[in-house]
Amino acid sequence: MAQKFGKTWWGKQWLQALSDIDNGNRLPRGATYARKGAVESIDIKSNVILALVSGSRPKPYKVEVKVPEFNNSNQEKFIKALINKPYIISKFLNRELDPLVLSIAKQAGVSIFPKKWSDLQMKCSCPDYAVPCKHIAAVIYKISQEIDNNPFLVFELHGLDILKQLSLQELTITTCLNKVVRIDELFLSQEEIKPEKTTNDSNNVYDRIVFSQLKPLTNSLDLLLVDNPVFYTNSGNFKDKYKTLLTRVSRSYQRVLDEKITVDKLLNQEETSIDILNQYAFLQVKWTKSYECEFYLNSKKIQWSILVSVLSKLPIDKLKDYQVSVVGLTKLYYTALHLMAKGAMVPQIVELVNGRYTIMWLPALINKQVKEIVSQLRYIIPLEIFTQDVSDNRKFNTEDLTLRLLSVFLTKMVGSVVVKQSKDEFLDMFFCGDQPSFKAPGEDSLPGGINTWLSPYYLSHGNILPQLIIKQDHDNFWLDVTITDKTSESLQNVSLSDILKLKKYDKIRLEVLQSIASLGAYVKELELYIDSQGQVIEYLDNDRLATFLFEVVPVVELLGINVLLPKSLREILKPKVSGRISKVDTVKSFIKLDKLLSFDWKIAIGDDLISEQEFKKLLVNSDTLIKYKSGYIYVSRDELEKLYKHFVNPKAINGLDVLRVALSGEFQGAKIEMDKAAQKLLDNLTTIKPLSVPKGLNASLRPYQKRGYEWLYHNFQLGFGCVLADDMGLGKTLQVITTIVRYKQEDLLQESKVLVIAPTGLLSNWEQEIKKFAPSLTVSIYHGVKRNLNIETDVVLTSYGLARSDGKILNKHKWLSVIIDEAQNIKNSNASQSKAVKSIVAKHYIALSGTPVENRLSELWSIMDYCNSGFLGSPKAFKDSFSTAIELFNDTEAADRLKRTISPFIMRRLKSDKSIISDLPDKIEINAYSALTKQQAILYEKTLESAINTISSIDQNDKTQLFKRQGLVLQMILALKQICNHPTQYLKNKVMDPMLSGKMSLLYDKLDAILDSGEKVLIFTQFKEMGGMLQEFLVDRYNQEVLFYHGGVAVKQRNEMVDNFQTNPAHKIFILSLKAAGTGLNLTAANHVIHYDLWWNPAVEAQATDRAYRIGQKSNVMVHRFITQNTFEQEIDAMIQSKKALSEMTVASGENWIGNLSNKELEDLFVLKK
Repeated sequence: MAQKFGKTWWGKQWLQALSDIDNGNRLPRGATYARKGAVESIDIKSNVILALVSGSRPKPYKVEVKVPEFNNSNQEKFIKALINKPYIISKFLNRELDPLVLSIAKQAGVSIFPKKWSDLQMKCSCPDYAVPCKHIAAVIYKISQEIDNNPFLVFELHGLDILKQLSLQELTITTCLNKVVRIDELFLSQEEIKPEKTTNDSNNVYDRIVFSQLKPLTNSLDLLLVDNPVFYTNSGNFKDKYKTLLTRVSRSYQRVLDEKITVDKLLNQEETSIDILNQYAFLQVKWTKSYECEFYLNSKKIQWSILVSVLSKLPIDKLKDYQVSVVGLTKLYYTALHLMAKGAMVPQIVELVNGRYTIMWLPALINKQVKEIVSQLRYIIPLEIFTQDVSDNRKFNTEDLTLRLLSVFLTKMVGSVVVKQSKDEFLDMFFCGDQPSFKAPGEDSLPGGINTWLSPYYLSHGNILPQLIIKQDHDNFWLDVTITDKTSESLQNVSLSDILKLKKYDKIRLEVLQSIASLGAYVKELELYIDSQGQVIEYLDNDRLATFLFEVVPVVELLGINVLLPKSLREILKPKVSGRISKVDTVKSFIKLDKLLSFDWKIAIGDDLISEQEFKKLLVNSDTLIKYKSGYIYVSRDELEKLYKHFVNPKAINGLDVLRVALSGEFQGAKIEMDKAAQKLLDNLTTIKPLSVPKGLNASLRPYQKRGYEWLYHNFQLGFGCVLADDMGLGKTLQVITTIVRYKQEDLLQESKVLVIAPTGLLSNWEQEIKKFAPSLTVSIYHGVKRNLNIETDVVLTSYGLARSDGKILNKHKWLSVIIDEAQNIKNSNASQSKAVKSIVAKHYIALSGTPVENRLSELWSIMDYCNSGFLGSPKAFKDSFSTAIELFNDTEAADRLKRTISPFIMRRLKSDKSIISDLPDKIEINAYSALTKQQAILYEKTLESAINTISSIDQNDKTQLFKRQGLVLQMILALKQICNHPTQYLKNKVMDPMLSGKMSLLYDKLDAILDSGEKVLIFTQFKEMGGMLQEFLVDRYNQEVLFYHGGVAVKQRNEMVDNFQTNPAHKIFILSLKAAGTGLNLTAANHVIHYDLWWNPAVEAQATDRAYRIGQKSNVMVHRFITQNTFEQEIDAMIQSKKALSEMTVASGENWIGNLSNKELEDLFVLKK
């Protein structure tokens, strides 16, 4: 590589001194030899330089250069003189050898550089008699290169180790030689260190890491590095080249974060399918003997690039379904991605096991936000992902394994973007993973030179903590420095001025100066302060003060040094665009949302709003600090230009935008104002008045349900749509039915009706609930081949499928309110089904959803857009304002702003929130109704008719025939149960079509919601064959493993199933045969129990339910009892619930009681109701 010599002051002095005495101009010839690599080796032994230099002969020439040692007495004078210059000595901490040292040496009679050639004893084995020959000259040039990287070498060549001699003078000096760390030192510890917080609780891995406070750091970190680092032997400034490539890397990953490019595209690889990383997959990390990182997927090695590809595709809102190792590495990938995008990583040079050197990239831990993010990551990463072979007896520092793994990701991410640079060993080392040996002559000090250049990123201040203080007297500002010693109560916030001049601080003075040595390059005022012992005050004018606040302070804080500002400077105000909201006098109601409020543009300065004209008067100058009241304003020219452009061409803002701004209380982060009338409108929107329960409601509302009903009706009156997103089981349907009854009580259903759109499987459920709780309401179902739209009924029920296909028919009629159940069915705003549902015109809209829509913002936007079209703006605007900030950065401020904005229109209560739902039982039982399909109904009636005829032919008075009769009744029950379950179960014809069964449709709708909420469910059936069918159907629909516990399963497999369901997040569905799942099972991981078919004995049913609802259950349990509408199942359930059946039924009695009913009772009980 092309080499430049004498880059530093000391290196130049070495060459200059020798050039000055080179009367024969022989020295420059050595530069050419040195550059072409003729110097094969250099060995420095005290004051003797031994080298081998290739020449015209086969064997290299031997070169010896002997430098005279310093005179002992002069050396002592020199050291004593240095002791009186503590600021110079303090610079040694950063390997800085101040040029003033040369003057001090001369005064002490120490001659550092030769004055004539005879001062150096030189010889070479070449035939050239001249001294220096070109071979000796080449060695001298190579020595200058070593001096560039280690200026202390000029003294060591004279036999003087300055630092060692200063230590002998009882001066405490922290070594400044910056030894390059070995890679094993990063990983290993003498004793295994246990982390402060372990992750035994696997739920830690699901904690969110907040990235919203992470700011771009590329420029700030760049300021810590010096220009033209001495280790760089090529032409140009390495720092400039370094920053150019680093900026390119950061921008590349910012594009990934902005979803403008995929990871696969960036890494220039084929698209990787996410299928290789399913919910049952586990990941492991292993360190090789050379400390390279290997990744394993299900115990098989996987390339890092493939791994990050699939991790980047995992749905963030579904992570709870994956194994903790997958979740942990996903969190680590996103941490690395955010750090890369913000340039929040720094390089570290490391010596490898093979003696070569490499650059590893680490998070910039000198930044507080980065340090907090890494701390969060350490807490959540499960240590079980780190594995090592049994034969591997290395003791890893477990506290730092997460940091090491994060470093692997950062290093590989850097290396995956930058293309190798042409003939630039250093850039390739930093950005492409090259591992140079630095064994060539003159290169011994290069690793230390690189380490020195990077040392500002890793400086530690030990026990001494400096603090910079900006002091103020009226409009005058100046710098002061205080010092605190963490180990001394007597040294707390002591002025540096006192430490410099008072004798009692003599012992600690040098250590204090060492602690602030790193500041000199950034705080130019320090040199005068120290030289004058704090007696000369250098005032900061406005320009310097602005530079200090916005450029120096961020850098100083990166070095871990606190800066204390006066009150007036603690929060520099920056003008922002804002506005004042007023009520439009002509509008008297909330019905027309786009005409509610007006918006007058203003400029916000802190909490004050001023007009554009007032702002222009205030701001005569930009790019400086301007006094404003008791504080200061700062605005750059670029920011000022943006503000002026806004007022020249202000952005259009409509009524919905204004309402959204009013609810959030801010405009793009700036405070807004509202007049009293506008504030009153807002108060009316958010203040819900008590409302009596309507007459005709056949139910008692719990307090939280009454609040929900009052809120629904309140928003209806104001013309706003609603999203009722209560947890499943809290009675959303009942709250809506109560509201509809209120509509009827207010005579609102005479001209327009209510349309309910629900999944097909839930239509019968809605019909039953309305009939049960609101007998005053008339209801009809618009569904089926021979469907007829009965617009005379108060409520019309239909499915999403028909809303899509029959939208034009439905839109021919007036609807007071359109209510959609399981609103996640319109979560994809671009889907034809969503568009069709949104096209149905009504005066009011209600959406019901039991899933946490607040965690899936695109879904939330679509549902809110259905309820209040346009309120959240366009999808792009919503994504820019909320989705990206909340989902990618976990921005709590953006989440709070969104919550304030939508809170009047969305209500979500959780079963677990006892402060709101104090009277809710821990076990909630609900009947879920399904309808027979056409095939089921025909088969049901045919089978029933045949069975009743057979049973009726038996004389009930003949006691000898009673046993036979009872058996026939039980056979009939068995047959009809099977038909209600699925026709194939009864016919045994192997037709595996789930849609032949109404119960299967209902089951799908229930499971969709349960799985969407990330919850677990037990499904009980009496029949092993039905369990097998359920397993096949559910595996096919949900593409996940479904456990099935039945009598044919071995004990070991049963135990494995139970353990998997209880502990493995991927296992969500557990089918159990009622008989096999007897007593003793503990399945408290389930939030839901579904009785697919009922054993008509409450004791048997309760025993099954108790598998989930028992001691150890932390959540409420919902019990869904599937009942086929208009069949014997509904009739028998009614008998049991009304206690007409025997109350003393036991588990052992089973369903035998039904066999004792008369023929007439049987016929009435089993006949299919029309």
